[in-house]
Formats: sequence, structure tokens, C-alpha cells
Amino acid sequence: MTGRDRVGLFGRGKTPVVAEEARVLSPTDMGLDTLGALLRTLGEYPFDQARVTAAAFARLADQWARHITTGTPPPSGNPAAGSADSRRDWAGVRHFVREYCAEATEHTRGVLGDLRQVIWVFIQNLSHQLRMDEATDGRLQMQLERLEQLALGSEPSTLKKEVLSTVVELSRMMEERRQEHRKRMADLGAQVRTLGQELDVTKRNSEVDALTQLFNRRAFDDYVERTLELQRAFGQQACLLMIDVDNFKTVNDTLGHGAGDEVLRKVADTVTRLFIRKSDFVARFGGDEIAVVLRETALADARALAGRLLVALRTVRIEREGVCLEVRGSVGVAPATLNDTPSLWLERADRALYEAKRAGRDQVSIADDQSAA
Repeated sequence: MTGRDRVGLFGRGKTPVVAEEARVLSPTDMGLDTLGALLRTLGEYPFDQARVTAAAFARLADQWARHITTGTPPPSGNPAAGSADSRRDWAGVRHFVREYCAEATEHTRGVLGDLRQVIWVFIQNLSHQLRMDEATDGRLQMQLERLEQLALGSEPSTLKKEVLSTVVELSRMMEERRQEHRKRMADLGAQVRTLGQELDVTKRNSEVDALTQLFNRRAFDDYVERTLELQRAFGQQACLLMIDVDNFKTVNDTLGHGAGDEVLRKVADTVTRLFIRKSDFVARFGGDEIAVVLRETALADARALAGRLLVALRTVRIEREGVCLEVRGSVGVAPATLNDTPSLWLERADRALYEAKRAGRDQVSIADDQSAA
């Protein structure tokens, strides 16, 4: 074949699919793989940091993981000369993890500090307002006592004039109190809104996967639980789709994790463009798996949407190092049942996905116990 080779990394094309056979790892290899997995986990669930975005940190964590597991150049650019294994920058890894922990701790303390500050401002405003109210009440009491004295001792000819003057003064003091209350409440409301917006951003960041910009596993677990509660309370139909990129390991093994990341981003973009309802929830479940929760959706509709997704994935092409990658995926579909818990619903969808894989990939499989719905 001339020109660019079309590499069938997903089960179609010239390159054979790499068999995922079990291999015996030495303690050293197992330790390196474990450390690499831990570094990638840091990248998948990053805390907010002041000096680096979540996406940049995820890429950096992946680079360190590949350096440890495969010996690629370290992100620091400083080879670990003189170490027991000169190919790996162990000091750089320790520094990376330490800096990450320090940054995450600093950010968390900052958020908690802002929250404490708003509470303290609220207490100060309340205390100040109480003191002002007490002072105003004292002035009001003086005016009332003056009215009493006027009623008892003033001449009738001057009583009307003095009473009107006192009423005007009382009205003025009451208006001052109302204006001060409005100002205090507006100031406090502005501070609370600012903090609320910052907390909303922090919460959203903590629920978004840095690589794909989909929701992460924690957000997925919460949404699944709420969906099943709605299903039990109101009988709403719901379906869970588990999507897996076929032969994804081959991409990482042959072209590196950078290519794998690009595949995941393309697949995530394809999924989000298909499931566009506000109630459609798309999350990165883990690794190369994407989960979709469809509320108010019958099984037949979910099956049709899963089929459309496979068609859309077949059109995805990724150019990498002169190679054209063709994407394929498998989908497992499970309708929610009255007996489902989050773990059971997920297990049924996962079994359906396994069946789609076992049957040859690039297809949709329905959970075999859907009649329970």
C-alpha cells in the first residue's frame, strides 16, 4: 500500500489486533506499573491548583507515568544521573507528587479561609446592626418620652406643633433604620454570591474529567443514584449505556498514550454531540470506558441511539505520525428495573458490554435480564 498506511488498530485493517495475554511480572515491573497507575490516577482526579490547570496537570501526570513505566524522557528534562536506575528521574517524581500535594493543600485552605471570612463578615454585620438598632431604639425611646411629657405638661396651643415635630423625627429615624438594613443586606448578599460562584466553579471542576471534559466517576455515581430514586418514585424509564473503545490498549502500546488521549477526546466529543438533551448525562467511567445515563428513555429508543453512536464512531479518523487510525466501539445497554441498586444497574450494563465484546466488538448488546423492567 502506498502513501499513508491505514492501520486497523480497532480490529479492521492491516495491523493485527494485539492479544491481551496474561504475563508474569517481576516485582520490579509490578512496582513500576503500580507507580505509573498511581500517577495516572492523580491526573484523572486532580485537585484545583493555583498555578496549573487541571488539563495541564493531567498531561504532566501522564508524562511522568510513561517515564516511569516505559523510560521515556522525564517532563523535568533532568535525567536521574547517579541513581540506581539512571533512566528514571526518581527525585523528579518525588518533587512532582510533593508539589501537587502542597498545591492542593494550599488551595483547599484558601477555599476554607474564604468561607470562614464570609461567616466572620456575617457575624460582624449582625453585631454591628444590633448595636445600631440598640442605639436607634434608645433615640426612639427618648422621643416617645418627650411625647409623653408634651401630652402631660404642654399648653394646648403648642402641643400640636411639638407633636408633629416629634412624629417627623420618629419617621426620619425609622427610615434611616430601613435604609441601613437594606445596605447591610445588599453588602452581605454580594459577598455571599461571590463565594457561592467560587464554590460552584470549584464543585464543577471537581466533577469534570480533565482529559475529556466529561463528568467524572464521582459525578456519575451521584447521577445514577438520583436517577434510580426518580425511577422508583415516579416510574420513569431510564437506560444506562456503557461504551468501550475496541482494542484501545493497542493504540497505547503502538503509538503511545498521547495517541490514546487523542482517541478518547475524539470519542468523548462524538458521544456528547449525539446525546444532547439536558437530562442526558455523559461521564468518563474510567480508562477508555464512557457511561451515558438516559432518563425518560425506553429500551427501544436507547438501543436505536446506541446503534447511531456506533455509526458515528466509524466515521472518526485520527491522524497520528503519518498513520490514520479508525475508531470502533462496543456498547452495552441496560434498562433500569425496580430492583436495581446503582451497583446492580452498572453490573448489568457491564455484562452487556462484555457480551458485545465477546460477540466480535463494534456492536450493541442488551442486558439479558431486561424483562425484569
